[in-house]
Amino acid sequence: MPFEQHLGLGVGAALGVADRIAACQDVPPDLRGASLGLGWSLRGAATVDPARAVRGAFVPASAGDWLAGLFALAREEVLHTGGMLELLDELVAAMSDHDFLVALPALRQAFGYFPPRERHLIATRLVEVRSGASAWDLMRLEAAPELVAAGMALDERVDAALRREGLT
Repeated sequence: MPFEQHLGLGVGAALGVADRIAACQDVPPDLRGASLGLGWSLRGAATVDPARAVRGAFVPASAGDWLAGLFALAREEVLHTGGMLELLDELVAAMSDHDFLVALPALRQAFGYFPPRERHLIATRLVEVRSGASAWDLMRLEAAPELVAAGMALDERVDAALRREGLT
């Protein structure tokens, strides 16, 4: 069924509504992000510069909610727009520790819109940008397996002791 028949609304009218919602500060952040995402995905480009929109919406207390709305409707656009992941990385890295902890639950939920393969792509790109190394190189373990197993056993004993003493 064509978009117009399904909604009873023309694409142009729907995009006009989405643009107004995306720009309205009185609208919840997830709906603003979704509205920008709708316009971006239907047009193939946002009416506003997406990087500018992300910078404008990136407030620690609501950034994750806004991104969840955006990712829900424009996940592919975010992945394939040059510099977008790097911008998100820059904005998250600039947060204070407190702001990061405030934003973290919603950011985790927002990035949950990406399936595992795309999350791996995001991680790989950001690791390469930040370190210049291959993500695969960073995942290689150069320690002996016995040493790793001993470390894991020690971690379990420490966790058990913390629980036993009521410290966790």
